[in-house]
Amino acid sequence: MESRITNTPTADESQATTTERVVNELKSMIQRAEEKDLERAKAADRVVRDHPYQTIGLAFGLGILIGILARRK
Repeated sequence: MESRITNTPTADESQATTTERVVNELKSMIQRAEEKDLERAKAADRVVRDHPYQTIGLAFGLGILIGILARRK
C-alpha cells in the first residue's frame, strides 16, 4: 500500500514557502514606497526652486507660529 502523504509538502516546507512569499511581498512594498518618496521629494524640490521667496516666507511664518505656541504654557 503506497502512501499519498509523501507528495504533500511538510509543515516546514509550507511555512518556508509562505515566509518566502511574505518576504517578497514586503520587499516589493518597500520598493514602491521608496519610488513614491523619491517622486515626492523631486516634486517638493521643484516647488522650492520655482518659488524660493514664498518658501522662505512660509518657513519663516511656521517658525514664528511654532515659537509662539512652544512659548505658551
